[in-house]
Amino acid sequence: MTARKHRRQASRWLLVVFLIGSGLVLLALTQSFSVTQLGRQAVREMTTESVQRATRAAKGKTAPFDYTKTSQLNPLSVAGYSLQELTGSRQYGAVGQVRVPAVGLDLPIGIGVSNTVLVRGAGTLKADQRMGQGNYALAGHYMTARRLLFSPLERTRQGDHIYLSNQQRVYRYRVTSVRVVDRHQTAVIDDVPGQKVVTLVTCASAKRNEPKRLVVQGKLQSVTRATVRG
Repeated sequence: MTARKHRRQASRWLLVVFLIGSGLVLLALTQSFSVTQLGRQAVREMTTESVQRATRAAKGKTAPFDYTKTSQLNPLSVAGYSLQELTGSRQYGAVGQVRVPAVGLDLPIGIGVSNTVLVRGAGTLKADQRMGQGNYALAGHYMTARRLLFSPLERTRQGDHIYLSNQQRVYRYRVTSVRVVDRHQTAVIDDVPGQKVVTLVTCASAKRNEPKRLVVQGKLQSVTRATVRG
């Protein structure tokens, strides 16, 4: 009788562990799907007019730009942003798009580094940045799912190309530097006299309170007219 009770208890614990594990896997899959859909939707909705409106609305505003204070995403917060999208109550407007074809990165760009912005893609690190001028600096989340948001940047190599677009012009940069720095080394986003560069910043890993940052930088190579989408 005692042995039978032990077996029942063991079976119950195994069931509990299985259900918890299945729930965690489901949450992770749901989060990945939602983050992907939010970014794709923002890219699909971008037009010349929508980018101009978002840029004008952000002019002179003091959006949160301190990436060191950005909180990590979790399934509950991502679900909240998805709900805002469904109900039409979101507060987001893309001002451009960033692509790194070599690693499959293709994301919208929003103003600042609030999670409203970073749950969808890249965020600007300085007020009133302009593509093709100075040091155009962007930040993004590093996720446990290595294909999401800025996670693919860890596979970037020197010589790869980074493309920025504001729906009017496409700015092509060539990657010149891929390095890991301390999170307080903010000089990497400062303008350098006479140079036109792009800087992409993300955490060096997905662990909580990661103290290091992966920094990818490139120099401007060309500017071409974008294909008009409306």
